[in-house]
Amino acid sequence: MFEIFLFVNPIGVHCYNTEVALKEALSELNIDICFHFIPINSAEIIKGDLIRRKKMGQKINDIPQFTMVSYQALRAFHAIRFTYGQKKARTYLFNLQKAISADFNDYSENLPQEIAEKLNMNFAKIRDAKVSHYIDDSIKRDQDLAEKLNVHNIPTTIIYNQSGNYNGILLEGIVAHDKLIDIFKNSANQPQPKQTKYFASSHLRLI
Repeated sequence: MFEIFLFVNPIGVHCYNTEVALKEALSELNIDICFHFIPINSAEIIKGDLIRRKKMGQKINDIPQFTMVSYQALRAFHAIRFTYGQKKARTYLFNLQKAISADFNDYSENLPQEIAEKLNMNFAKIRDAKVSHYIDDSIKRDQDLAEKLNVHNIPTTIIYNQSGNYNGILLEGIVAHDKLIDIFKNSANQPQPKQTKYFASSHLRLI
């Protein structure tokens, strides 16, 4: 069993590409996983995504809107997780990222509601949940976990083999498909762990 922590920008273009690469690798290998999908946000994270999009040839027409959408997407994720569960929240954010990965200017004010309704969710119910103190507490817990695991760049993927040793592998940025395959195959041959569940940042190995 692999435990995977994926820290992403809620609307990050590289984050979407990383999620796709992970899905493809895991599907190819057909392995058991425990997946932790963790969107986090900050002014620095937003700035980094703007730079990446510029390098890809994208021109953001409205940067204040880009910033607002990023924070709204984060709160929507936690509201959906609270109201409908983790799987629905991940699917919602993945579809939002997919819609604007090639060009953020494809975003419209109706897009979040359209995605939610396609996933059979009541958008008004989600918006109501966003006023709950739960949302702020949930966001804070994810931020604390990122700090605990020394996550400095987004996206960051942490892979831990519960059937191997208790050293985690920390990957920053987009990871090539063949590299992911090698990591999962090599990790599967490690000895039995001394501990399970969450692991200390001192046991993370940066690649």
